[in-house]
Amino acid sequence: MIVNPGPGRLIAVEGLDGSGKSTQVWLLGQRLDKTRKTYVTCEPTDGPIGLQIRMVLEHRVRVSAATLAALFAADRADHLGRAETGILAQLKRDVDVITDRYYLSSFAYQGTSVDWAWIEQMHANCLRPDLTCFVDVPVQVCLRRIEQGRGGQTDLFENEAALTRARESHLDAIERLRQAGDRIEIVNGDATPQVVHERIWKVLQALTKG
Repeated sequence: MIVNPGPGRLIAVEGLDGSGKSTQVWLLGQRLDKTRKTYVTCEPTDGPIGLQIRMVLEHRVRVSAATLAALFAADRADHLGRAETGILAQLKRDVDVITDRYYLSSFAYQGTSVDWAWIEQMHANCLRPDLTCFVDVPVQVCLRRIEQGRGGQTDLFENEAALTRARESHLDAIERLRQAGDRIEIVNGDATPQVVHERIWKVLQALTKG
């Protein structure tokens, strides 16, 4: 992992589909922007590789698990390194970056079917976040939110069995990444958006004090 070229901070928000993480990213970005220059982004990106990933997740293209893992790593490298809008460029300009998903997702989703060491190798030159918040929500709550929000349309990982496996693999990946030096906080997301936001804000304030 490479060192943050800061002074900006990289904050990743992770969670299962339907966890409300995207809402939390928006709320956090709005509040942080009042006192700090803030850049909100997401993965997969809207770049050429990110668009290919979205086609896979929408069942429009089929690829192997290893290929999907490689696509995510390539999209992340592009996300970091873009000349003007990339994460590294923003951090160097003293901008705090909040990303909706980052490499925890790769280890959690692809790490169950692809060799963990290979995924680690692909991320050897990746930037470790200053903070990752995992919004933890029961699978049944996630499914209900997905059905309400998308009219029954789902992507590759949006069914009960897949979400259950995903939650278990996220918790396993969190422990392994913590051992490698990542700062990851599990935030209870089974509450109103504002309550969850306050929990995340409290975690971020603790990071600032540290």
